[in-house]
Amino acid sequence: MNNISRSIVAAALAFPLSLLAQTIVCTATASSGNEYVPSKGSTTILEDSYGRYIYQWMYWHEPSRLTFLKRLGATFEPDAFFYNYDGTAYGLAPTGYWASDLPAAYVDTQFDDPPEEKAITIGSGDTVSLVDGRWYYTVTRMTSGPSASSWVKLSAQRGAQQPTGCTSTWCSFGCSDTNNFKTIPFTDHFSAPGCQIYYWNYYITTREAC
Repeated sequence: MNNISRSIVAAALAFPLSLLAQTIVCTATASSGNEYVPSKGSTTILEDSYGRYIYQWMYWHEPSRLTFLKRLGATFEPDAFFYNYDGTAYGLAPTGYWASDLPAAYVDTQFDDPPEEKAITIGSGDTVSLVDGRWYYTVTRMTSGPSASSWVKLSAQRGAQQPTGCTSTWCSFGCSDTNNFKTIPFTDHFSAPGCQIYYWNYYITTREAC
């Protein structure tokens, strides 16, 4: 869910929608993304007798990689998008079982996401407790899309709580798109079902099959 959409929902309880056009302001970080993007990560997208699911792992290898996320009120989302510009998305929305060991984990809403790219995400509502040198995971079932395969994009999104101290889905607002790094872009043509590993400025920056 984008930052403008969450702001609209939060404020609509008291004001008309026509008056709601605010965005989240985040302190700038290094253009490399080294202050919050995981050093290494992987995603496994498969199907079993219960349906389709996505499993993500992420790892920050040193304290400097958590600089932004160690700030009070910071949030983080490892977003996954299934290419639906041609109506062939493999997954459509999170549903049913989910789990994560991210601090204050939540299932992200798809409110106002464009139909071509709806995020399937388990986010962290309070990232101060993250530690370097440890693997974190998210897993969620998802409703099946119309196709047996589609391209997948992964994006690391930093954000902030509004109000500070609230860790629920509706209190996590993403920073602007210029602060989101595509750890696996659509142009890589990584297709679900499948498994992919990425390295982000951790010895190398590359992606490869599991």
